[in-house]
Amino acid sequence: MTNTTKTRTANPATLAANAPGLVAHTFIRLRGPQTGTVDVYDARTPHARVTMRLGTVLMTFWSASAAQGVLEAISAARATLVHLPPTSATAPDPYGQPAIAVEWTNRPQYAAVPQSRVLEDRRRTVKWTDVHTGPLTWQLLDHVAFNTLVGLLGEVHRVAVAVCLDGDDHRADPTCDTYVPVSATAR
Repeated sequence: MTNTTKTRTANPATLAANAPGLVAHTFIRLRGPQTGTVDVYDARTPHARVTMRLGTVLMTFWSASAAQGVLEAISAARATLVHLPPTSATAPDPYGQPAIAVEWTNRPQYAAVPQSRVLEDRRRTVKWTDVHTGPLTWQLLDHVAFNTLVGLLGEVHRVAVAVCLDGDDHRADPTCDTYVPVSATAR
């Protein structure tokens, strides 16, 4: 009698299908300069991926399309920055930042929405921009956070174009003035 074993490959879809729990939505609040690291795994193969670690957040981009889409989403917030301060004087969050991992398998749909709230003492209004990207909402509190995040995501996009098999199709830079969003060209 022979036993045959089936090798299972882990990918985001099979991992999610077998997960005992699922976080449906979370927020990342960014203020001040952002630093991150970018790594590549299995370059120029069907399993190629680019990871970016941003503080306590780990993001994995499984395609150049996903990297371009996230950069496009954050870049769309540029028009809402007029109401944000250059740097944020907001006190650090007493609860800290959550440690999360995000698997970007596809390009996200997005919306950049300016927000404001009057503080409890009614002396000041705090303004920020929410960028909704599916399971993740980015809260941009100042220009410095926006600019450094765009720089990091730009690097992720450039690397993803070089190492992912769909890179040639997603070479256009969403931060350029001549860029036409993919959703606009699909119409």
